Amino acid sequence: MMKTITISYLDHYLHYCTDNDGGDTSLRNGCVVCDDERLDDCFALLCEGHDVWVDGSHGIRHLHDYLNSHYRLVKAAGGVVEAPDGELLAIFREGRWDLPKGMVEHGETLARAALREVAEETGIQNAALGNLILKTYHIYDKYGGWHLKQTSWFSMHSDGKQTTVPQTEEGITQAVWLPREECLQRLDQSFASLRLVGRKMKNTL
Repeated sequence: MMKTITISYLDHYLHYCTDNDGGDTSLRNGCVVCDDERLDDCFALLCEGHDVWVDGSHGIRHLHDYLNSHYRLVKAAGGVVEAPDGELLAIFREGRWDLPKGMVEHGETLARAALREVAEETGIQNAALGNLILKTYHIYDKYGGWHLKQTSWFSMHSDGKQTTVPQTEEGITQAVWLPREECLQRLDQSFASLRLVGRKMKNTL
């Protein structure tokens, strides 16, 4: 069975595949195909704005060791919140559509962090926690170095369509309920990691 680890940077993907299968629908035509002998080159291509397919011939441990030595791992959690009428909660942050999420605090579970971040960023209180949808991974150069962020996304349900309050101090200018298809379309035009969430949502909620 194919095992693929996907890591994104802004609008592009790096897929690390362990069984030499060279095709994936989330990669654009003309993506760069590499092997993992020199992961530095693979990640450089990603950061230059290329989609990259990596033949992970050395195995997942090789990728794990590389990431540990080049990136600081941080964990975050967020929610895909559904109203009783099926609309989904989205936020607009720094010029892109997004979903509420944020860093996991010390001693906090992933699920608790997701619920807290939804409440803080949108004002939606007491959302009911559902299942873990997926985990996404993306790299960024901020706060004095390169980080690898693992974000755990949970399904949630709101008891009624509550009034939203966007957390403007975090750069959020809108927190709105959107028809399901409209929300998915907006996520599909956002960061690569959000596109993965949107595609998963089509088959999950």
